[in-house]
Amino acid sequence: MTGAPANATVLNTTVLSNFAQVDHIELIAYLPRLVTVPAVQMELTEGFETHRYLEHALTALEEDIPVVEPSAEAHQIEQSLLETLDPGEAQALAVADDVAGTVITDDGDARATANHRGIELTGSIGLLVRSVEDDRITATTADTYLKRWIDEAGFHSPARDLDVFLDE
Repeated sequence: MTGAPANATVLNTTVLSNFAQVDHIELIAYLPRLVTVPAVQMELTEGFETHRYLEHALTALEEDIPVVEPSAEAHQIEQSLLETLDPGEAQALAVADDVAGTVITDDGDARATANHRGIELTGSIGLLVRSVEDDRITATTADTYLKRWIDEAGFHSPARDLDVFLDE
């Protein structure tokens, strides 16, 4: 695939890394018009040497999740975003902005930028909640994943228990 489809769902590095860390990329691979960008693929490749579980994410990029090239318009947006964001966040946000899509990121600065620019967004916790609501996993399993991300991968969460994010 060369360019992102309209209304693409664009993955950032941390989300792919989190779901790879618990070996459950399939929980995100079903999302509509799911893509990622070359800068995210590069960040995952660079992290593989010290985080072997990233192999799951890299395999998903080869088999299930297209890596799209930013359009000329997205590239211009990316250049301005690189002043405040890392390459993966900047490129993912630029592509999502260009195609009126959704960015999936956990990075605080990227989320603030998405909100400021009016880009739809969610993150790892939002995807866990969606997985529970769609009966893909139990709330207990999702809570286990969240705790593993926090304890094993250094994930920064506003709460340690997934119950806080689930509607009763």
